[in-house]
Amino acid sequence: MAVSWPAFVVLASTPSPAAEVVVAAEPSLDAERLADALRVYFAGFGIRVEPRAGLDATDLRKRLDDAHRLGETVRAVAVVRVGASDAGAIEIELVDLATDKTLLLAVPRPPRDEDLYRALALKIQAVLRATLSEARAALDPQSSLGRLVAEKDEPPRVAQARLALDVGLGLLAFPWDGPSFVGLAVQASWRPRPALALSLATAALASEEASNGTVSATATLIPLRFGVKRAVDFAGGRGELAFGPSVELAYLRVATDSTSTLVRSTRALMASLGAEAEGRFAMLAGAWLFARAAALGVLNGARYGAAGTTLFDTAYLETTAVVGVGVGLP
Repeated sequence: MAVSWPAFVVLASTPSPAAEVVVAAEPSLDAERLADALRVYFAGFGIRVEPRAGLDATDLRKRLDDAHRLGETVRAVAVVRVGASDAGAIEIELVDLATDKTLLLAVPRPPRDEDLYRALALKIQAVLRATLSEARAALDPQSSLGRLVAEKDEPPRVAQARLALDVGLGLLAFPWDGPSFVGLAVQASWRPRPALALSLATAALASEEASNGTVSATATLIPLRFGVKRAVDFAGGRGELAFGPSVELAYLRVATDSTSTLVRSTRALMASLGAEAEGRFAMLAGAWLFARAAALGVLNGARYGAAGTTLFDTAYLETTAVVGVGVGLP
């Protein structure tokens, strides 16, 4: 069966040189998406996956020989070749250099493209675990391969999904005599690289009320925050810490009411700049618990009051805390 426009994947364990995913991809296959899917299963063990172009031989024996030579050159654990067959299935050629085995198998192409790379990654990691298990006695249990073979559950590095969405209970407060808001916080994040995350967050917060006896006021806040965070592992890849700068724009409306004093409502757009930190811990495949905190300096905050009394103070400092659950997206 002929295979056209293959995609190649090279998996290498540290301290070997950088592993590579070698891809000559047909239009229906995306090497970068396949690499991202494989990293979910291997990154937590110190096994890196990267793409490279080339290796487009049409003869099966030559393809396997080229893959074996490539693996030896980069000191790879395995070389995996993926391509679309004439029958429409996806064929996988796996050369395991650790056990000197070569496996050929086919995976039915899922109806939806968004399921394709996850299915390929699931099959590749399962096959590689199975072949490496034959050499379990010769592997250091603390090494990347030893931990990979010993791990029987879902991949520990679920927090490294390229796209993610998390939801939690949030508290936003202005601690220096200011209002405190509680509500539902939502954040979407994207990883252009495994250790770098870009996030966009907002929250549906309950209004805060204040009164000085003659004037009552209600504050409503809608925040929008952009963050850039660097991520590092802990707990063998099951957990992750991320930290970095963040910028926030928040719409604030203060509505006032009084039967004896002339008052007026006001609106403001506040800008804040600071830093945030986040911890994640995987609980099952594709999902995690998280806790996030931030401290920001308010650049244009103000005090809102009536009759000589301060009702709300949004100047100087804003702090936030959120706890909840997150999921990786296809």
